[in-house]
Amino acid sequence: MTTATTLFRARTVRSPERVLGDTVAVADGQIAAVGEWEELRRAHTDAEVLEYPGATITAGLIDGHSHPIWGLAMARGVDLTGLETRPEIIAALTSGAADLPEGEWLFGWGLAPNALEGPVDNTTIHEAVGPDLPVYLMLFDAHSALLSDAALREVGVTEPHRTVDGGGFTARADGRLSGHALEFAAMGEIADLVPQEPLTTRADKLDALLHGMAATGLTSLVVADAQGGDAVTDVLEELERRGELPLRLRIAPWCTPDLSELQVRELVAGLGRHGRRWRYEGVKLFIDGTIDNGTAWLHEPDTEGEGRAGFWHDPQTYAARIQLLHSLGVPTLTHAIGDRGVRFVAETLAALPKTGVQHRIEHLELADDETVAILAEHNIAVCVQPTHCTLFVHPDQGDSWSQRLGEPRNQQGFRTGDFAAAGIVQALASDWPVAPYDPRITFADAQLRHPHDQDSPAVGAQQALTPEQILAGYTTAGRASIGETGSGLRPGEPADLTIWAADPITASPHDVADIRILATTLDGVVVAQYASSKGTTA
Repeated sequence: MTTATTLFRARTVRSPERVLGDTVAVADGQIAAVGEWEELRRAHTDAEVLEYPGATITAGLIDGHSHPIWGLAMARGVDLTGLETRPEIIAALTSGAADLPEGEWLFGWGLAPNALEGPVDNTTIHEAVGPDLPVYLMLFDAHSALLSDAALREVGVTEPHRTVDGGGFTARADGRLSGHALEFAAMGEIADLVPQEPLTTRADKLDALLHGMAATGLTSLVVADAQGGDAVTDVLEELERRGELPLRLRIAPWCTPDLSELQVRELVAGLGRHGRRWRYEGVKLFIDGTIDNGTAWLHEPDTEGEGRAGFWHDPQTYAARIQLLHSLGVPTLTHAIGDRGVRFVAETLAALPKTGVQHRIEHLELADDETVAILAEHNIAVCVQPTHCTLFVHPDQGDSWSQRLGEPRNQQGFRTGDFAAAGIVQALASDWPVAPYDPRITFADAQLRHPHDQDSPAVGAQQALTPEQILAGYTTAGRASIGETGSGLRPGEPADLTIWAADPITASPHDVADIRILATTLDGVVVAQYASSKGTTA
């Protein structure tokens, strides 16, 4: 028997380092060869030919850190992203409440804390819709939420209190509940009490989201959570009953400070669950929170006196969990944002025996020179989100991140260029829904260090990445950062391809975000084509 072959012919086929030819031969879902058209056509005279004149074919793009399932629960209701003033928030909530069926909660997402123009509390909610409507708003960094007084009553929260990760339900100056649920343990306390959407609705939304992602050139996601337990599996199984997922999902459940060693072992025992295109693999941990919330672990306190500790009351317990997971052969992802937190995680990983288990640090918004050296010396991989800098850090330092850190620290973040120069394996990602999932936006912003659609000063221009480094971050480095090989367009690899209307390496950074994605393939089968949307929302 002969295996049917398909030839994908374009203007160029390229890896991050070089042009490999103009045609990819695909057989049985795998790359059979990459080279020049004439040679491959002679070798496969009966092959089906898919022609993309003027196009560039790259390995399929990987978003190294995304939250498509949990994120849909966060990105629900009124879209508050980009709002910068209290009157704008009030107008948006008032409009959202006007269309709300009686008896239902009002949800919203993407709220920037500095847009409240005052304390992070529910005063603005009550001014917009009154105190009697249950309202749940997710803040833009997804690490906290605001609830109206009516919502707090519905979920049974009656007084301020702290939680195991250092967050909690915060108080106003007079001691009353503020409505601010700070960090994941607090939000987790009430998660099952907040109204949830039916399975079919969640499956419909996830299906639309994943197809939207595929249309921007993405073929794979590292899903850095499995919040909701069996509900995650339920929605994925529902989608696979309907057909094939348009992306591959590698899902890493959380190991939180409240888990005992026995519970960690039970978590590991659940790894390996899988469907046709999704699999539970690896574990996600947090060493700290966010700079905007005052929960990042910093060498020196922020301008409000916060940032003095991480999530683990005894950081050595975090180290013990990492050591246990390492001994069990489990790769990990650790969220670390503050410079002290990043240093502690780097030192912990550097001390592990070299057994081939790949660990990675997520975000690294602040990292000192000594930490960069540790990462490079010990081959510790990182995953960063360049658009978190370009979208949320303002040149005038009016954003909450800059104000919290103060000078000169607010000039020293998001060291993507330094990581690259040090030879650190650096995956790139969106952290959707925190930032848009479209990789073309990252291709532009990571070069410009400002939003590609704005003529604004660069933030840390010396940290810009080259197009080659960005493509590697979405392909070969994305794989290597989680201990996998592939995405190098080599024979035998899955034929996961992104087909661009123009070459993202040679395009101007001002134009790359507008390059059409002509097709995206998984196993050589076209799963999306002719995208024009930039995927800013679900």
